[in-house]
Amino acid sequence: MTIRPILTAPDPRLQAISTDVEAVTDEIRALVADMADSMYEAQGIGLAAIQI
Repeated sequence: MTIRPILTAPDPRLQAISTDVEAVTDEIRALVADMADSMYEAQGIGLAAIQI
């Protein structure tokens, strides 16, 4: 998995509007795994998709 940078306030990119996930593909599964790995690496307890 990949550790990705996590955006935090006041980063203006956090104001972007996310799009809905229409189907859970292998790419989405990999992104979710990367999100979890990134959150645990940062010793976080939660993460929003827009933060990655």
